[in-house]
Amino acid sequence: MPCTPAWWDALTAHLATHRNVFYGADTLAHTARFVIDTGQTDPHDLLTEARRTRPWLGRLLAGFFHTHDLLEAPADILSSRAAVRRERRIAAVPAPLRPAVRAFADVLVARRENAENFGLRPNQLKTIEIRLDTVRDLALHLHAKGHTTWAGVNAGDLEAFLARNPARRASCLAGLR
Repeated sequence: MPCTPAWWDALTAHLATHRNVFYGADTLAHTARFVIDTGQTDPHDLLTEARRTRPWLGRLLAGFFHTHDLLEAPADILSSRAAVRRERRIAAVPAPLRPAVRAFADVLVARRENAENFGLRPNQLKTIEIRLDTVRDLALHLHAKGHTTWAGVNAGDLEAFLARNPARRASCLAGLR
């Protein structure tokens, strides 16, 4: 390589500690060839070209560049996708019962964020979605029975809902606590 990138030694050390020796050597060879072919050493430009022409190398370089703060971290794609899925679940709840379900979803997300901030074990995004599924299904069940508010719900209504699917009773009950 005529001009060794400033990040080259860090990439070599990263591959040596995070990959199989043969895979790491092969990746270094491909990366060197890619740098020579493109003439790029800037992480952003190199990553853009790698994603376009060599996706497997682009994924590896993206992980390395983000880990070593050579590029800004990407937007949290998983959280934004989970937010869209939460909104779909909330939108499926009948309108009179929807505000309380939205507030419940907000509390679940706030609890997750607080747990992350305090270094505790937060609920997974999937757990939040499962709980919202349960509350959505309950809301649909209650609305079909004529309920337009949560205030009129009693233990018999909950038992009737839980009896619909005995195999998921424990899981549903945990989500409804």
